[in-house]
Amino acid sequence: MFATLNFNRNSPFSFIEYGFQAYYAYVFLMVWIHPELHPVSLINDLAILMAFEFIMVHSGVFMAVMPKKWSLFIFFPLYGLFAFGFNESVVNTNILYIYLLTVLNRMRFAFSNVSPEVRMTQMGKSALRAIFYFFLILGVCIANNIIPPFGLTQEYLEKSGYFQTVKSSGLFIEKPFVPICMGFIYYALPVLYFVYRTIKKFGPTSKGKLVYSQTTFKSNKM
Repeated sequence: MFATLNFNRNSPFSFIEYGFQAYYAYVFLMVWIHPELHPVSLINDLAILMAFEFIMVHSGVFMAVMPKKWSLFIFFPLYGLFAFGFNESVVNTNILYIYLLTVLNRMRFAFSNVSPEVRMTQMGKSALRAIFYFFLILGVCIANNIIPPFGLTQEYLEKSGYFQTVKSSGLFIEKPFVPICMGFIYYALPVLYFVYRTIKKFGPTSKGKLVYSQTTFKSNKM
């Protein structure tokens, strides 16, 4: 079914989405490498955000497939409750507000009249994102002992009072470099692929002009 869909078509919303993802990737990387330059609460918030993404990654699929009434009166309030629960787990809500803008961008198809092709393409992208998340979280959990902590060493976490700020427990909280590594990969790879795809799109045009100019030159010389 997805074989005939055009995943390479970009819209203004695509640039907004990848712009947000580039910002997330940057924040995850900076906190991973130089946590001392950021509030210690941000470490916990980023770890919780990646756990919350497990819930929200499916939102694009459900909101694109279900009828508008279902999306508006059932799924939207339901995800709102999850967002409220997430808000109770984070220390600083700034990252939450930015993240919710991304979620709303994913859900935009539920509240607008778009062609079936566009809706199916969005559903395909959402499904691929969910699959990517599943394999990525599985990979980082298995490899948690070999992921480099960089700046998020046990010594730094204890000295900074990180463990006094967290409100929950588990692998993502006790080893915050694991979800932060995951977050960087999760947001950076799609952005890199988007940039590669955008650059590649201009490649054949430039190459075609170069070939044409060479052909013209040879014809005049003869």
